Amino acid sequence: MKVITALLLLVAMAAPMLVAQEPPDWAKREYEAPATQVFAAALRCIQQQKHEVKSKDDHRMQVTFHVGTTAWSWGYNMMLMVDAIDASHSKVVVAVLSKSGGSAFSWGSGKKEVRKILAGIDAELAASKASLRE
Repeated sequence: MKVITALLLLVAMAAPMLVAQEPPDWAKREYEAPATQVFAAALRCIQQQKHEVKSKDDHRMQVTFHVGTTAWSWGYNMMLMVDAIDASHSKVVVAVLSKSGGSAFSWGSGKKEVRKILAGIDAELAASKASLRE
């Protein structure tokens, strides 16, 4: 019984550290664009990549979505967050919340899918800049 109590105490103490962990560099990017513009580009990107939006909070500029099954995974549940740095700069963080098939059925970290999302935002912002120049 003492071993179980000690284990539970250890897990309870470690939980805040896991939540406060800094996302890896490949899961975040800064943009020279207002946060509202970046969030709109992110939503278009998620839609174009045919991911299923689970929830969206326009005020907080957060969206949770599911990246479907691939040859290597049963999919991922992800959250994308946009934060304003200042009036013309913003930061995007994409977090892998969980593997939808469970760890036993999913390989990888979701890094490839996160990079595809960030590349899609890059493309959306570049396209909107190009249309403004014309």
